[in-house]
This record gives sequence, structure tokens and C-alpha cells, in this order.
Amino acid sequence: MVYERCLEHPYYRVTPKEFRTELNIGLKELHFNIIYLEEKGYLELQKPLEGSLFVGARITTKGIDLVENEYQLDLMFPVDKEDLIPTNVFAELDLLEDAIATDKNIIKDLREIIIENINAIQDELKKNEPSYSEIKRLLTKIKERNYEIGEKVTKILKNPTVTKILSRSARKELEQI
Repeated sequence: MVYERCLEHPYYRVTPKEFRTELNIGLKELHFNIIYLEEKGYLELQKPLEGSLFVGARITTKGIDLVENEYQLDLMFPVDKEDLIPTNVFAELDLLEDAIATDKNIIKDLREIIIENINAIQDELKKNEPSYSEIKRLLTKIKERNYEIGEKVTKILKNPTVTKILSRSARKELEQI
């Protein structure tokens, strides 16, 4: 995330709020990881005079070198490939959106609302820990507007990897009740 922002503008600093929103993590987890990456020399933190731990973070040259060396990055920060939503799921949702956008049997305003909800599902799936209840809420909204499209989205989401990730999320959400 900080690497991508650096490509846009070299001195851009990502705020704690941006991290928490985009990565869907708590403040404690954010602070732990930010301090670790700072102490390793991968991030530079802009610190306030008092109050919060940091107000902005940007990637260092050492961090850029690490991100650009995929082999080294995978060695140091391995990603469990089983926990990644397969790209074909996003491709199928995109194709469905395209079909909806050109379907003249659906009222324009309704098409836009359905596409907006499908986009929100995709955004949720891109998070580190997608929320089962949020996906279910969005899927219910789609089904209320057009049951057939809702069933098509459901079929796409029945991908085994998506099912595994969402069932884990559901268990975690139930534990928090």
C-alpha cells in the first residue's frame, strides 16, 4: 500500500485511518506491524509531538527494494496463497457487471444500484479479512432487487476458496457476539 502510494507521489504518507480502512485491521494490530516495519527500516514514520503513535507512514528505499524483489519479499513475508481470493472470481463478477450494465430489461437506476452492490462485494473480498456478515448483507440487497442476479452472484461466491474464507469469517464474527 505504501509502495503504491509512493509511486503516485514519492513523499505521500499513508495515515493510520487509511491503513485501518483499506486493510480492515484494528489499531493494536496496525501499531504492532507499523513499528515492526519501521524498526526493520522498511517504513519511515511521521510522529506527532504528542498523542497518537504516528500520523503518517511512507516507504523507505530499503522498503522499495524489498517490494520490487518478489523472491526476497516472499521469503521474508510469505503469503498463504490459500487465503487469496482467486482472480477468476473477480473476473466473473466483472463479467456479470458488464452483462447487467447492458441489460435493457432492468431499469437504469436499478442496474446502477445492483452494480454498486457487486462492487462493494468485490471491495470486501479484497480485504485481508472479508466480513461474512457484510457480504451476506450486500448479497441480500441484490436479491431483493433482482433475485436472478443475486443467485448468479451466489453461484460465483460458492468458489471453494471464497467459501473457506467466508466460513472462517462467520465463525470469528460469531465468537465476538
